Amino acid sequence: MSSTNGRSSVDQKRAGQEEFLDLEALNRAGQVIPSRSSPDAPSRYVIRRLWVLSVLQKFISYPAPDSLKLRRTSWLDGVRGAAALGVYIFHAMGCWASLVPGWHADKDQNSILQLPILRTIFVAGGPAVAIFFVLSGYVLTHKSLHWMRDGSAHQVYPAVASSMFRRGFRLYLPPILLTFCEMLATRLGFNPPLNFSFVAETTLAAQFLDWLVETNRLVNPFYNLQRAVQGLVTHPKYDAVVWTIPLEFYGSMVCYILLLILTRVPSNGLRMTLVAVFSCSCMALGSWNLFCFSGGMLLADFNLSQEDNAAGTAPAKHGLIWTAVFTVSFYVAGFPTLVYPEGKLNPMPGFETLRSFIPMSLNMDDLARFWWSISGMFILLSISQLPRLKSLFETYFCQYLGRISFSLYLIHEFCLVLFGLSLQAFLMRVVGLEPGGNGLVYWLVCLIWYVSFTVPVFALAAQIERWVDAPSVRFARWLEGECLKLYRNWH
Repeated sequence: MSSTNGRSSVDQKRAGQEEFLDLEALNRAGQVIPSRSSPDAPSRYVIRRLWVLSVLQKFISYPAPDSLKLRRTSWLDGVRGAAALGVYIFHAMGCWASLVPGWHADKDQNSILQLPILRTIFVAGGPAVAIFFVLSGYVLTHKSLHWMRDGSAHQVYPAVASSMFRRGFRLYLPPILLTFCEMLATRLGFNPPLNFSFVAETTLAAQFLDWLVETNRLVNPFYNLQRAVQGLVTHPKYDAVVWTIPLEFYGSMVCYILLLILTRVPSNGLRMTLVAVFSCSCMALGSWNLFCFSGGMLLADFNLSQEDNAAGTAPAKHGLIWTAVFTVSFYVAGFPTLVYPEGKLNPMPGFETLRSFIPMSLNMDDLARFWWSISGMFILLSISQLPRLKSLFETYFCQYLGRISFSLYLIHEFCLVLFGLSLQAFLMRVVGLEPGGNGLVYWLVCLIWYVSFTVPVFALAAQIERWVDAPSVRFARWLEGECLKLYRNWH
């Protein structure tokens, strides 16, 4: 179903609504598609379907409540969910095979999963992060850009101020709680994932103090501002995947600042030009993450310009071109990492030409992020121009993934340490195989493990979204309301 069909408008404001504005919430308001279930379906089928959905809803919260209706920007949630799934597959696959180098980079790199296109599915951690950042730039600025084009620029300032106040709570509260649980888990012998040099403290009190120090380094700009703005990776001690949180926070702030600066620019074309220049300048300075955030803002403005020009039929006319753009971008997203010294020396069949085009003077910890960032930009752009592809990301499953994407991203590595590796060891003992093997039986066991491991991980992610992620959003909104009340009482 296309996101442009069958929509009915909804009221964005209600009596008694909060007096402050919420950019992220407003972006989720707008056009709604009614329930997908057909009123003419046979009653027996409907009853059976409702029973299955009820069981899934209780166990893994599937489908997500919001996936029963579609908004104008629902496809963005689906893309975010697919990117989170890509990170999950990448880290989980690391338990079974070493796929990071390019195919035939040396005599040991001979898995078909390392071939171009296929490797984008199984080794998509880096490009998925770039897509996250492009999506954030798009979503965080979309509503404000719409106001600018609609002659309501005065609404931008209070909305941006509100979002800037709450953004840190939204991003930092869930990982702080997660790493606290990982700190406790270390007392039971579970070392944090992807941190092979981790050494547990001798007492719980010492471990707690160590966690406080690490949390301060994660949140405090005196420690992380410079590296985060530059896009350099600093793996936290208790969970390596939360290295993206400071980058996400400061990238969001840059988007908000751009909105504040450019709100009064009289020409839409001039504003887009300035954002494009800023984005390219960030890449030239090696700040790939700010390139992605500002690039997402540019894409949002471009899509809004298409709507203003009634260009809804344009994507269909150029469908073959945009399909080619998506295919090439998906191919480029599989570019192997260059973070390892041998990655810069070993051959890269299928990617040698791309490597030769990378400006080697860029200040990046991994020069592969040059192509990952560009591919993320064009993947999102091409999806926005292909209605059928957009509809894929509006399906129940993708919308569900979008709902739990943040929680899934935060906990999947922790789950690998808690029970994923032990489940793998158990299955390998049952069939009498050793890790790092090959063959039909080995990959069949891998498939069984993926299913057995994924179900509880998704269930846990859904519950964390319900009990941690969503409450952190509500807490930030409540805190802002209380601060506004206090301010009014003083004045």
